[in-house]
Amino acid sequence: MRALALIGMCLLVAACGFQLRGEARLPDAMVETWLDIPDDNTPFARELTRVLRANGVRVRSSPSDDAARLRIHSERMSREALTISGDGRVREFVLIFDVDFELADAEGEVLIERETLRLRRDYSFDEQEILAASREEEFLRNDLRRNMASQMLRRLEALDAVGP
Repeated sequence: MRALALIGMCLLVAACGFQLRGEARLPDAMVETWLDIPDDNTPFARELTRVLRANGVRVRSSPSDDAARLRIHSERMSREALTISGDGRVREFVLIFDVDFELADAEGEVLIERETLRLRRDYSFDEQEILAASREEEFLRNDLRRNMASQMLRRLEALDAVGP
């Protein structure tokens, strides 16, 4: 019975057109890319480097004549109060992660003008459970970094689909 259910699920998934994402189709200009970032030791810089390498990009740590330039002008994580109770206590926060970037090919031609990507996550805060709240916030910060790296990859992939 389990085998039939598993086969049925596989057929349903295959029939709906589901397909694993696989490797991104990035522009040919990005085969070798210099990741120009103010601090390449931040968690986001490490995550972006990992994602680019996993998708076939040879990430350079310094400029090169044959490498595109993915410049990260800034990355900023901020936290703001979202809701406040009647007694003036914060009940929810929102984390906002902004990354400002641009992409140029090896000849210096701008492929993506300077733009900013933004992600937001909100979460409840209970001062009675401060340890759990701080763990949740750290988990959300890590999730935002991973999602931002993926969103940047999709943005770079879209460039290849439509052209500069």
